[in-house]
Amino acid sequence: MTEPTASDIAQQTKVSGKAWGMLAVTYFASICAPLCQFKIPPLASWLFPAFHGALDSVTFGTLMSAIALIGVVLAFPAAFIARRMGLKNVILLSVACLGVGSALGGVDANLTLLLVSRLLEGVGIGLIGVAAPSCVTIWFPERKRGLALGLWATWVPVGSVLAFNTVPMIAGAFGYQTVFFSLAGVCLVAFVLFCVVYRMPEGATGDMGIEGTFVESLKYCKNRRIWILGAVFFLFSMTTIGIMNTYYNTFLETQLGFDAQTASSLSSIIMFISLFVAPLTGLVSDKLPLGRKYLVGIVMMVLLIPTGFFMFYVGDGATAVMWATIVLQGIGGGMCGGSLRPMAPMLMRNTAMGATMAMAIMQFCQNLGSAIGSPLFGAVMSTQGWETASFMLQLPAYVLALVLCFFILPRGKHVTSLDDVPADKAWPKGF
Repeated sequence: MTEPTASDIAQQTKVSGKAWGMLAVTYFASICAPLCQFKIPPLASWLFPAFHGALDSVTFGTLMSAIALIGVVLAFPAAFIARRMGLKNVILLSVACLGVGSALGGVDANLTLLLVSRLLEGVGIGLIGVAAPSCVTIWFPERKRGLALGLWATWVPVGSVLAFNTVPMIAGAFGYQTVFFSLAGVCLVAFVLFCVVYRMPEGATGDMGIEGTFVESLKYCKNRRIWILGAVFFLFSMTTIGIMNTYYNTFLETQLGFDAQTASSLSSIIMFISLFVAPLTGLVSDKLPLGRKYLVGIVMMVLLIPTGFFMFYVGDGATAVMWATIVLQGIGGGMCGGSLRPMAPMLMRNTAMGATMAMAIMQFCQNLGSAIGSPLFGAVMSTQGWETASFMLQLPAYVLALVLCFFILPRGKHVTSLDDVPADKAWPKGF
């Protein structure tokens, strides 16, 4: 019996067992990225003493922003790298970078070496986020790809929850360097499994189906709406990934007195909530008419704005405030992933290149926001304190994002498609 071709798979009505197997190994490889990325915040209690004063709030933030900086650099060329190397080879390269980077970080308590290891991990994260979705969709029928991608999209929250809950246990029992080597071992297993199990369907090229050259793709960057959406993602990433994901764990330890394991577990609840909110928000957003989709972003920012006031509160009732922060951040963050990111491809014409560049702009803005947010908050917090730093950075960012959400998509009950919008307001001139 001959293997089905890529075009055959796209037209099938049922998902094959082989497709689920390909999703499983791709998902395992993908989870290695957030495991490596988010191992640093839960290790704060071990890293600060280990580096004997060489590590302060700003450099600690830099350990997180170093990964995002590589994401900024790779955001646009990543798809073309995948097209040249092939999807499978890019995933293998990504996991190898994650594994080698993690192992390198555990070699010695050397800040320069640790920063280099984070940059190497950033290469893996930047590439796998682009190639993995195509590795999944190419094995699923067109009518089932939403389900497949919805499952795959949980890679970041699941990996984050695992990192925040397992890293303190490993570090507490065996030392912080064991965490680096353990995750390198996980990456090695993922590398071998993906290498052995995954293969492209018959007739598939593995080039992501994008057309044209990198220079030709830049015309898509003239779309003003995608940059408004990107600006919202920049602000959200600066506050959520750059600030909350990096420092909230440390705040719970140093300011509210929780031990390292409890603080990490509490922080992970935010991502756990997002894990369920994101797909539900996507479902709601799909049912809203185009002219009303912006309302999801409005609700999201209304939920997040209060956390800019009290996320780092330490006065009376601090525990109740902490739980309010966890819930609001979990719901608001999940709504962002479930509603705003899927808007990116719809802002471009229906071409593989357009969709690819839309997601590249989103990746660029997301990584730039998190790269700036971590060290900036560390610098302000070290001189102004936790609450003042939140007022100065988080609160204005959330308010500005709220305003921008009104301009991502056209508004009004009579707007049914972007084709209803004048071309000079929706698309690049001459496109």
